[in-house]
Amino acid sequence: MRAGKIILLVVVSQLCLAQGIPVDDWQTHFSYKSAREICITQKKIFCSSYNGLFSTDLKGDQYRLISKSDGLHDTGISSMAYNEAGNLVLLAYRSGQLDILFLDKDNEIEGVEAWPVLMQASGLPAEKKINQIVFKNNLTYLSTNFGIVVLDLPLRQVKESYRYIGTAGIEIAVSGITFSSDSLYACSSQGLLVSSLSPSVNRQYFANWHTVNTPDRPVAIGFYKNQLYAGFKNKGIASFQSGSWKEVYQSSSTSYSFSTDQDRLICSTDRQLVTISDQISVFNSSLFNQMSRAGQSATGNLWVADQQAGLLGNVNNEFEIFSPPTGDTTIVNRADSVITDLNGNTWTRLPVYLGGGIQVKAPGGNQQRILSTATGAGTLPSSKINSLALDKDGLVWFASDRGAGYLIADNILNASRVDAVLPIYGQRKLLSNEICTSVISDPGNRKWIGTKSGLYLFNPDGTELIRPFRAADSPLPANEIKALSFEGSTGILFIETTSGMVSYRTGAGNPSADLAQVTIFPNPVRPGYSGQVGITGLTDDATVKITGLSGRLVFETRSLGGTATWNLKDYTGHRARTGIYLVLIVSEDGNEKLAGKLAIIE
Repeated sequence: MRAGKIILLVVVSQLCLAQGIPVDDWQTHFSYKSAREICITQKKIFCSSYNGLFSTDLKGDQYRLISKSDGLHDTGISSMAYNEAGNLVLLAYRSGQLDILFLDKDNEIEGVEAWPVLMQASGLPAEKKINQIVFKNNLTYLSTNFGIVVLDLPLRQVKESYRYIGTAGIEIAVSGITFSSDSLYACSSQGLLVSSLSPSVNRQYFANWHTVNTPDRPVAIGFYKNQLYAGFKNKGIASFQSGSWKEVYQSSSTSYSFSTDQDRLICSTDRQLVTISDQISVFNSSLFNQMSRAGQSATGNLWVADQQAGLLGNVNNEFEIFSPPTGDTTIVNRADSVITDLNGNTWTRLPVYLGGGIQVKAPGGNQQRILSTATGAGTLPSSKINSLALDKDGLVWFASDRGAGYLIADNILNASRVDAVLPIYGQRKLLSNEICTSVISDPGNRKWIGTKSGLYLFNPDGTELIRPFRAADSPLPANEIKALSFEGSTGILFIETTSGMVSYRTGAGNPSADLAQVTIFPNPVRPGYSGQVGITGLTDDATVKITGLSGRLVFETRSLGGTATWNLKDYTGHRARTGIYLVLIVSEDGNEKLAGKLAIIE
């Protein structure tokens, strides 16, 4: 190995603060304009969109995005409610999963606990969507598509359920409930039902539920100052007085929701906000498009979840948007439909209606070839090719409806026979039973393959699975991958799923021409940090050695493209102790060396 110049890299903590996303970290790229639910605590507003969740203070000055990376166990919130006595928020997902968010004195999340009480219960239907959560007398009531479930939150168990309460004891869906002093009202698929809250009444028996006569089937119900209120599609809001319904506010709205504050009943319609107290007040705004929930904060301000505008509030008298800014939420320009190989040939995946397969065309366009499923003429596993990628070795990888593989690009137009190579993994052809939707080759030449059942990271030749990613055990919002895009300069993989887009900071990145801009992050490594140390700005396939000040080797690796990582463990598997460590970097040709220092504080 030839001697080269030695450079000392001094990395200060201020520089590390600017390094951004740590290796192995995830970020969400959801749209927060489609606000569905709000939950108002003493100091925070929690708002959910179709696939995201965030919180803001009561002035709307600061917000925090909350995702599976923060401990949530699912995506797609269908309902949520604040329990003031326990200082917690209960989240319900469309899947039926529950999460308990424990809050600190400032109503910031300090812990998340999964509560799969419905997921683990036997005899429930596959559709477990929770439509509403109501806390009452130390019990938690869930309105679901299969009835009402009563939970004992402190004991983490089901107390009872009112499932077969429809006519003749059939199962019915319940969209919402409300309470009077002695009765429980249910807004159901069979209309408005009521049952006594007396301990002697068996509410599990359908005959103890009675139909309340209404002018039409109500959309939502609420209770305020000893009066029952209901919203009726295309009719408006009415109150139930002395056995009959009285119109309170006329509206052509098709959707309603009610929330009760100490001094007024708040009702959201499609495009108007109505509050009822001693008098009726109507709020209008050009931002109101499709409201789904509304409520009042401790400061007296009104907050609205609008499915088109996002979170709205009248903090400054007029309603304004308080949702986080939204960037790209999908991968718009896919680079995997047409690629160019190292010889300048253009590869295009053809749509099925044109016969499918892959078209290869020479640079001048005077020569082309169609690769198909025919033996020797491509031998593709499927005519439906969903994605193409060029790797560092010049191989053209494809993702198809029947697995993934690659084609050797050299002499592709003149070869007498062309056969796709299908790597063998797990004693079978690579993902042969999977619908592969996308493929990416990263700067480390590893292969990222998206499927309808998850995301998979393979070694360069596709024969070894490095790591699988699924919604159940990663921050992926859904298993079905629609598209992948890799940002080589940062090593960030963008993953579009059927439930939104997320990004993942991989341990690979574009290589540098020299070692002039090497960065080590985080540095110092502070107590409690459980992630990896990233080293970027490396030349391709550089050797990285971590040693103590005495020169004892602690860890050695090679860069993936221009990035290397260290999990902070030595060769024995023990975590590195507090101290200063040297980072020695040698380029592949041995022509340049660099020494950096890394501080670890435990």
